Amino acid sequence: MESPFAFVAEPHRGVFNLSAHETMGQDPIFPPEIMIHDILDLMTCPSCDGDVYINTSPREERELVDETMSCLRCGACIPVKGGVPRFAGRLTDQQQIAESFGLQWRYREEGRFEQSTLYGLSAEQEVDACFQALGITSADLAGKTFLDAGCGDGFLLRLLSQYPARFVGIDIHSSIVRTYEACRPFPNITIVEADILRPPLRHLSFDFVWSEGVIVHTPDPKGAFKSLSGLVKPGGKLYVWVYPSQPLSIYQRVRDLLVAPYLLPRPALLFLTYLLALPIFLAAKPYAAWKRRRGSAAVPKPSVRTVAFGLYDNLSPRYQTRHTVDEVAGWFKEFGFSQLIQTGLIGFSGTKTS
Repeated sequence: MESPFAFVAEPHRGVFNLSAHETMGQDPIFPPEIMIHDILDLMTCPSCDGDVYINTSPREERELVDETMSCLRCGACIPVKGGVPRFAGRLTDQQQIAESFGLQWRYREEGRFEQSTLYGLSAEQEVDACFQALGITSADLAGKTFLDAGCGDGFLLRLLSQYPARFVGIDIHSSIVRTYEACRPFPNITIVEADILRPPLRHLSFDFVWSEGVIVHTPDPKGAFKSLSGLVKPGGKLYVWVYPSQPLSIYQRVRDLLVAPYLLPRPALLFLTYLLALPIFLAAKPYAAWKRRRGSAAVPKPSVRTVAFGLYDNLSPRYQTRHTVDEVAGWFKEFGFSQLIQTGLIGFSGTKTS
């Protein structure tokens, strides 16, 4: 999806609130009783690739709140807290990332960023953009497995949960229980705390793997790409969006100018994002209107809150890398993907061929 702020910024999608019956104006349609018990065939120990099991008998409601899981091979114990399996453990090198994004999702839930739109897109536009990026239709999801790697508060999963597929969201952010609670009304969504560099998921187990604006916030973006590529079934699809290396982008220039904005106290950083958001909004608004007049239906209507969310996302995390089209396309080819579809500046999907 091409950003309407492409000449000044490159925000990826954010989050907005959806209740169980607000998805696209329809009641969700999903297979019954799909919870943690039902995705054990997709899960594995990230340390030894052994099978994992739950240390309790399945409950009638088929969900866990505070239990444990164990690995049959190495005996590792995985806690389940607040309904979420905690595979990430102590991520010393990514603790700042976990806290940064956890606070960002909390700020959004509290109404400090846009809520009724998702970077200006309606729910219908967001789903259309997802399908376009993957080159699929809603019918292609039937009976399939879909992973959102870096799921935030589960916005995309909730939008897609109306379709009869199994959806898994993984993330390391500190508000993961809020994500679980937001997705709890949708039985075909499972939320797991996990590192995308070491996901507790079986190789070749997903029909669709989606990771938007996530691998750039890891210590090893290419390693994260390789890790996710191994989860895709032959014939399945992987979608990845990364920050472009764009010297004229105001996002990139502000980040570089501030050197280490992620070290600022969170209230100060939030204030700074709004201080910067207004002039960016005023600059972007005519451009977005021009794009819509040209017939670009998926161009968002910019708002100050939209821009502020994008700025906070850009400035708050410790890790942030930028990449070129040739570099990312090369990753897809290196790890066995063809039939590449490019969306926006550097968003690619590919089909697994080997």
